Amino acid sequence: MVLLVGALLWTLRKPGIQGLGAEITDWQIIAAFLLFVADRIYNMMPKEVHQVVDPVLSTYTLPALVIGSIIVTTLIKFSISLYRRLEDVRKQNILQTQRIQQLLDAPPAQHKNCKLIRKLIINESIAQLSASENLQLVEECQIIDLEFFNWLRKQHLQQAPPPRDIILCVLIRMLKTKEEILAIFCITNENYRVMKSRARKRLGIEDDDWETFLRKLK
Repeated sequence: MVLLVGALLWTLRKPGIQGLGAEITDWQIIAAFLLFVADRIYNMMPKEVHQVVDPVLSTYTLPALVIGSIIVTTLIKFSISLYRRLEDVRKQNILQTQRIQQLLDAPPAQHKNCKLIRKLIINESIAQLSASENLQLVEECQIIDLEFFNWLRKQHLQQAPPPRDIILCVLIRMLKTKEEILAIFCITNENYRVMKSRARKRLGIEDDDWETFLRKLK
């Protein structure tokens, strides 16, 4: 009966519904499934085993089912939440890549008010910028360093580099010191080394002294 009611509620529940009703439905279905499996296993046991396990089952069955239901439900909820979070990050990265490619294909008109680029000029941290703000910062970087973006378009990269790579290159061309770049990105020296290595590969720069190479671009 519990399994039947749970199945009916699951069938009638609208997709995407959230809240207490959805939580109760999920819990009921999982609990019904565990009860059904436990009942089938118990019925398959010989009578001799029933006589031995009946006292134990009468004492521990309900607590075990409750704890088991909580554990299974928690794992399922966590897995779904993690999957959705990773999916959101993946979609956000795709949108960023598409937007940067659009910027490279058709540079926007110059902005009259460049608020974010000021952070780079005064060495203020950009670690807390949102994805949209990072894209806006990339747009503003074109205004102060159009030569670099012209070179970037000529590279015909298979995939547009992420905003951090572009901002890093602009900072290097602004003659920022390593300490200033570390402060702007709020990263350690080791993270900076890895960041430079990845940016160099993604941009297809073969010159070992790639910082000098970037500064000489015209």
